[in-house]
Amino acid sequence: MNAEPPVLESLNGRARRTPIVGACLVGLSGAAVALIAVTSCFGSGFVWTPPAPTPTPTATVTPTPTATPTATATATPTATPTATPQRPLSLPPPGPDERWVLVDLSDQTAAAMVGNTPWHTAQVTTGKDGWETPVGEFRIIYRVYDETMTSASIGAEEYYVLEDVLFTQYFTTEGHALHLNYWRPDGVFGNERTSHGCVGMRYADAEFFWNFATYGTRVVIQP
Repeated sequence: MNAEPPVLESLNGRARRTPIVGACLVGLSGAAVALIAVTSCFGSGFVWTPPAPTPTPTATVTPTPTATPTATATATPTATPTATPQRPLSLPPPGPDERWVLVDLSDQTAAAMVGNTPWHTAQVTTGKDGWETPVGEFRIIYRVYDETMTSASIGAEEYYVLEDVLFTQYFTTEGHALHLNYWRPDGVFGNERTSHGCVGMRYADAEFFWNFATYGTRVVIQP
């Protein structure tokens, strides 16, 4: 459809153009229509500035935290206990005529000493592992000529009742003594530790020490 030409009208003798607005606006966008309307209102000198587009927010990327390495605990080495070496006994020297008993655990012997002179040496059997004969200086505290010994009296693991244990001379309150040992074979004396801590002897040796020592006689046991 063709637009109609503008009509000239006379106004106080002056001609003016009346645009056919409806016909001219057909096919224009909303923004163009708005621009034309604003221009009509404010004059041709008005410059329309379209609104600035709203910026789309940019997603902020949160950095992934870096795992802090965990320190690996270092095992502290365990010290291995070292056995304390046994030192020689430091004992007062015997008097020149003192009667005393010297037991040597390494040699499995017992000596009847007068001063520094051995009068009689016997092969013995002393305490086995777990029942070691104590090392040190002791005194004979009581004597029993014919003793009966039991496992219950010392808390031994194996049961026994031993009668007629002759020439028994105790030097500790825990039951350690010099005495006859008749239940072990002859080959253990001087060679093997088989007792529960006592110093066992053959018959002749046990009798000798019974007659040699008495109450208060010093007994020295060295490693």
